[in-house]
Amino acid sequence: MTTARTELEGQVAAKGLALGTARVVYSTKIDVETEPLPASGVPNEVKRFEGALKTARTELAQLSGKVSGALARDLSEIIDAHALILDDPEFTDAVVALIRKDQLRATAALKRQRDLLAEAFDAIDDPYLRARRDDLDHVVSRVYAALARGGAEPERKPSAEGQILICDTVPPAELTQLAETGLRGLICTASSPYSHTAILARGLRLPFACGVKHALAVVHEGDTILLDADQGRIVVRPDNIDLSRFRTQQKEAEKLRKQRARVKVTDARTRDGVAIKLYVNAENADVIAAARRAGADGVGLFRTEFLFMKRRELPSEDEQFRAYRDGIVAMAGRPVTLRTLDLGADKAIGGPLDIGAEENPALGLRGIRYSLARREIFATQLRAMLRASAYGPMRILLPMVSSVEEVREARELIERCTDEVRRSRHPVADAIPLGAMIEVPAAALVSADISRHADFLAIGSNDLAQYVLAADRNNAAVSANYDPLHPAFLRLLYLVLDNARQAKRPISVCGEIAGDPRYTPLLIALGLTEFSMHPSALADVRDSIAVLSRKTLKNKAARLLHAPDRASLAEVVDAMAAG
Repeated sequence: MTTARTELEGQVAAKGLALGTARVVYSTKIDVETEPLPASGVPNEVKRFEGALKTARTELAQLSGKVSGALARDLSEIIDAHALILDDPEFTDAVVALIRKDQLRATAALKRQRDLLAEAFDAIDDPYLRARRDDLDHVVSRVYAALARGGAEPERKPSAEGQILICDTVPPAELTQLAETGLRGLICTASSPYSHTAILARGLRLPFACGVKHALAVVHEGDTILLDADQGRIVVRPDNIDLSRFRTQQKEAEKLRKQRARVKVTDARTRDGVAIKLYVNAENADVIAAARRAGADGVGLFRTEFLFMKRRELPSEDEQFRAYRDGIVAMAGRPVTLRTLDLGADKAIGGPLDIGAEENPALGLRGIRYSLARREIFATQLRAMLRASAYGPMRILLPMVSSVEEVREARELIERCTDEVRRSRHPVADAIPLGAMIEVPAAALVSADISRHADFLAIGSNDLAQYVLAADRNNAAVSANYDPLHPAFLRLLYLVLDNARQAKRPISVCGEIAGDPRYTPLLIALGLTEFSMHPSALADVRDSIAVLSRKTLKNKAARLLHAPDRASLAEVVDAMAAG
């Protein structure tokens, strides 16, 4: 066994620092029963599978009663998502059909259906929704375990006091139990910053690095692990210099935490007094309320598609209205931007929104294209939004716009829906700004024209970068090609910002770069004054803004835009960050 110091890198999923001993959990090998199932055994095998489903449902129900406070709410939402999968006929009925039709044993049928659904999830373009594959795998693992136990009680998890867990992925509910027994950090070879596990880790304030590819090959049980989840950096068997540096980082982090706790949250301003608006990306009222308390200026992106995912029926107008209203009320007078359905064949897996398979969903019927093709669904959503507008400042944002015509068509439908809502005696705000998301190159190139028909713009930098660079940032084979510090992406970004400025239209960036302090100087240099990010990024971005001079940065914009390659661009950005 090696005792040499080793460094590993991964993605930041939940920030924080941790030092502990490794608890290594290798992937559980699922024993798939391959022997033929006689016809006479089919009824009992179906009964066995249904019994495992019942056991899995019972275990989920029991989990929700084991935690309290804000964490209970977070875990409840995750348990509900897992329960939906357990109740989804595309999952359960399909497994039963495979047992009956192909005479497969339960584990073989479960694996086959899991593989089919996993393939569909892998085709999803949106990284947040793609991460729902983790939920599928966690649910399938729970059912497998129930099948293997045959009704026996699950093993009790040992204490994790002082440990850092090293594994492929861990179900959120199990993570909660481990955290309660003293787990200090989490390192996964798979998973995603958008997974439910990552969301829960942030709620638990548990440092988490994911995508650490070789962790299971390098780390041994009991190894000392230094986890710097602020940087996605792991040191296995750290030396004295590492440990000294770690203690210094801990002291600085604690000092910063105490300073922030004492200081009243104020508006974000640059060193030379320029006001910067910091909005959040959210999908429910609880997240919005917490963001408001953290000083958010509003919601730059409310993801409405989560009301529609993995359901047997469409949410009614009243159900949507209540969700939008609660989000608007939670922001207490600050603007809330409701994004219309960003759904398509890549996200509507089964259920009433299913439109069939597409060879390339990222270039298919999604976003505003989908909404305009399914106008009855779109109109219901718009009426719910219009009714919610009476409860506070609200804007409507159209995703994946690629032409002026789409904005025109949507506005015409909004006007018709407004008349319908008012005739129904529901109050509607006098003015509701309509915006367009700029996340495909076509929209960026005609953003000057779109600005004449939209009241505001929002740049979806994640998708825009992927389309411009032809690189999926979740595909490890091309991860080096996905780089926001690419001259082509930066110049296109500036084109959109400048077109919005000339048209006197508000514009924000709501992708990952908005919440990453490394890019804050660059975005301010290009003229951005509105950022929208995950709520956990607010404090770091606000602190970054406070030490920057917009005037100084703007003087360096020309150097940014004329940089011929990524290396030159990185040098300019580093110089800007250094002041």
